[in-house]
Amino acid sequence: MSLDPGHRPPTARGRRTRDAIVDAAADLMHERGIAATGLGDVLKASGTGKSQLYHYFEGKSDLVLAVIDRQLERVLAAQPALDPASREDDVRAWAASLVELHRDGGGPFACPLGVFSGQVDAEPRWREHQAAAFRQWQERIAALLARGQAQGVVDPARDAGEMAVAVLAAVQGGLMLARLHRDLQVLALALGAAVDHVRPQPV
Repeated sequence: MSLDPGHRPPTARGRRTRDAIVDAAADLMHERGIAATGLGDVLKASGTGKSQLYHYFEGKSDLVLAVIDRQLERVLAAQPALDPASREDDVRAWAASLVELHRDGGGPFACPLGVFSGQVDAEPRWREHQAAAFRQWQERIAALLARGQAQGVVDPARDAGEMAVAVLAAVQGGLMLARLHRDLQVLALALGAAVDHVRPQPV
């Protein structure tokens, strides 16, 4: 899953410590933003020490990469239809489940990964890492669409990868506007249009 595994601790205790640091950083950066989250904040929230943090990460720049990985893991774990082992081919059901996922969260609505867009421009490594994370998500959507094509519920004449770009753009744009207006129906409308866009076209 990780785009850049880095230093994966060999012991369970080490993995718990590293995970605590990454999870705390991910939560804080999601809430406050990357720039407004200092390493001291992460240490306090994770209950770890400076020596532990620097044992696993060279500094904040490396930690941000791990946070992007964690957010991608969270995004994909919440969408089981996109699991490589899934046989799900109902794009409409996937879209509906995504809307319900954010409804259950209660808002304000924001993508754990997309919220960093614009912030990662501060460092090319961050931007490239986030772009790679989105490509993984996009490829999972493309695979779902390809399964739908095989079942005749997605337009077989079009490229699944290109359609996945449009669908993911609808997710991100829908979430951004839903957050702005505090209205989840905006996301539902965006995804509904995206699903209609990939369905077989009448002859």
